Amino acid sequence: MKNLTVAITDNKLIDGQYGDIRFGPWGLECSDRYSFVTVTDQPRAATRRGNVWQLSTGRVRIAYRTDQTSENTIKLTLNVCALDNIALQDAVIRLVFDKAAIKHGIIANKTFTHTDSDTYRLYPTKQAQLIGRDGTVITVTRDQADGAGRFDPYIYLRDRDDHWIIHARLLPRDPVDLVWLRWANRFFTLSAPDQFVRFLWRITPVKKLLWRLRERMGRHCPEIQAVPLNRLKAGQSLTLEVTCHFQ
Repeated sequence: MKNLTVAITDNKLIDGQYGDIRFGPWGLECSDRYSFVTVTDQPRAATRRGNVWQLSTGRVRIAYRTDQTSENTIKLTLNVCALDNIALQDAVIRLVFDKAAIKHGIIANKTFTHTDSDTYRLYPTKQAQLIGRDGTVITVTRDQADGAGRFDPYIYLRDRDDHWIIHARLLPRDPVDLVWLRWANRFFTLSAPDQFVRFLWRITPVKKLLWRLRERMGRHCPEIQAVPLNRLKAGQSLTLEVTCHFQ
């Protein structure tokens, strides 16, 4: 019989194992146009004091919790509350699994093997699955999502380096308030003028092409994409609840 073992510190899953499958660390992400919030990597242009994060365009209070709720389930909850009026790209619960003992992944009834494509297979669905080589089934379900009427829920399945990555995401809903068209690489980031981008965004084929282009196309696509943002008023919140089931 397989046992689920996890190490959880300060409400963050550091690592875990179920049978031959290892996973972690798990965490959260949140971004405005210039800042990137994370608890598992290096934040960018964001500072933290307790649960309050100062981003480049305002403050948010983030509550994040991880609980093993049964012998084979882990529950994660995220709440991002705007303390100032602020435009956000997203709010994310992030789960990472080692690829070695995993045969393939499933999302939106499509099956994918790991090819290190770094493709964000993003769908407005409620679950994604990973199938172990020993028959283990890992199911990540989105149990609840509240986008304050401005954000919609998605899940993506991504194969990168030696890992499978699953994100539960809240992304801006149309009509969006802002669109950031950028070309980024390790040397610089170039942004198109906002007025020009608003013009492009009204052209439906261009909008479909540019929307998160690099994410959708994977590793070999240049870092060019249009990223929408929607405004939250001070006091509004984004909420996600996710459960990871092992069987």
